[in-house]
Amino acid sequence: MFKWLVELCEKYLMSFFFMNVDEDEESTYEDNPQLRQIVSLGSSLRKTHLPLSSRLQAALYMSIICFTGGPEAAVFAQDYIEDLIRFLNRTLFLDKDRIIVLQSLAGICYNNTANQNLAIDLHILITLVAILNARTTTQMKIKVKYWTCYLLNILCCNNIPVARRLNRAKHLQTSLIYLAESTWFGWPKNYAQVLIYLLGFEKLNRAL
Repeated sequence: MFKWLVELCEKYLMSFFFMNVDEDEESTYEDNPQLRQIVSLGSSLRKTHLPLSSRLQAALYMSIICFTGGPEAAVFAQDYIEDLIRFLNRTLFLDKDRIIVLQSLAGICYNNTANQNLAIDLHILITLVAILNARTTTQMKIKVKYWTCYLLNILCCNNIPVARRLNRAKHLQTSLIYLAESTWFGWPKNYAQVLIYLLGFEKLNRAL
């Protein structure tokens, strides 16, 4: 899923990073290059004078480092999860930008329980369910829902309490069934269908 992100990282990340590292940051984190990179990218993410595209690109690069660097690298990105959820909740936000935020959160939360729990504590589930339940009119909005399903799989795959909460979410079952019938071309799995099983909706359908 993140193969193309890794290729993007290898092509652009190092030049982006060394253009934005402050001397103080470089000396403070010189013994840990991953931490140095994440802190530098997080700083760019929070610089309000930068164009939105540059801030989101920094978040995307950060997620690649978290995904490729494992759970230890992802710990360094915890401080920026709230910033990304704030971006996700923006009402005036293009779908392509929302997809980048979802991709970034997926990379940061992947294989890191602490980051997953923090995102859940920051009420991300409410936002993600609202995205899935929203009416769709374009293919781009469907793509937003695909990435939402992928992130929800990460958040609830090994978390039974979260799965139970999502099981009770109003209209979510109907939304997932609709998405499961879509063509998930290019994806390793139909993550809407996976969620249906994880959340117990398949059992409910059989009972009916």
